[in-house]
Amino acid sequence: MQRTPLLLASALALCCTLAAPAHAQSDVTLYGLIDAGVERLNHTSAGGGITRMPSIAGSAASRWGLRGSEDLGGGLKTVFTLESGFAPDNGSLQQGGRAFGRQAFVGLSGGWGTVSLGRQYSMLLPGAANTDIFLAQIYGAGAFDTYLAGPRLDNSIAYLGKFSSVTLGALYSLGKDAQTCPGERGRGSECRAWSAVLKYDAPTWGVGTWIDEQRGLDGSRETPATADLSGKKDQRLALSGYTLLGQTKLTANYMQRKNDAALNAYRKSNLWSLGVAHPVTQAITLEAQYYHFDYKDSADGGKMLALRGTYAFSKRTTAYATVGALRNDGNARFSPSVGVSNTALAPVAGQNQTGLMVGLRHAF
Repeated sequence: MQRTPLLLASALALCCTLAAPAHAQSDVTLYGLIDAGVERLNHTSAGGGITRMPSIAGSAASRWGLRGSEDLGGGLKTVFTLESGFAPDNGSLQQGGRAFGRQAFVGLSGGWGTVSLGRQYSMLLPGAANTDIFLAQIYGAGAFDTYLAGPRLDNSIAYLGKFSSVTLGALYSLGKDAQTCPGERGRGSECRAWSAVLKYDAPTWGVGTWIDEQRGLDGSRETPATADLSGKKDQRLALSGYTLLGQTKLTANYMQRKNDAALNAYRKSNLWSLGVAHPVTQAITLEAQYYHFDYKDSADGGKMLALRGTYAFSKRTTAYATVGALRNDGNARFSPSVGVSNTALAPVAGQNQTGLMVGLRHAF
């Protein structure tokens, strides 16, 4: 008879233990993508051309990651993403050797949107994702402005929400990049950054605008009494839009940049582009984008035409061939290949360059 209360208590404890997980359901997904290919660049400054397997993506950046969420009830959930970028040519880590250099954030999400904290994308990415077809690819906007190919910010607090057809978001970084502008420095606006986006997406068209502003290190540290502690400002402001004509997508983008840290002639620049994407068949897609870049107070600049054809073997595996043909104006040394401009692989001042890459992409 004395065992009855003990048995009842044990049974109650077991029921509570089994029932507890029902209040909070969680899931974690392992995902990734690998994109590798061979590129041919002509007219390098070293003389002749070069055939290589580049670290940067031909059509999408190689990565692996973990993303997950936990249902907290009442429409609220916890979300997180840990995403690592790697170079498919040699297996090394990208983003300066960071373990999770592409994304590393945690947040809360509900019907009102998502608030997240960590290393994450500037609002430039959701602002340009639907309109710049070649944005973060080997022949794209990053040829003229490498930040556009990987707009990520450390130590950031972000909000992003979508309400019917309207998307709005904002981000503030307490220290934009731990490697080039170390940490949260506590000196005015030094190394701080912010961005914002506002978009409207209808069923067959969309328009949007985004702004991204960053502050660098103060260049007058030797005279702290008179130094400008805010650092130099680098601001990008863009307008973009797209329309669907049947299955054909037409896009247009314009970006103005003001960089106080650049030489006087290069402080203000403009980049605009026009793009088109058309699925020829269910497996074959053709894409093209024309870029025009110029400085307000310099004859230097460039024009680039990017072309790509893709063949989808399945939903996960795609082969592609892509071309970037860039013409330099003035004494510019831009290369169509992202990350190559003004290096030994770029052309000499004022010379043109063309890149061709053939590759394979697999998502998992």
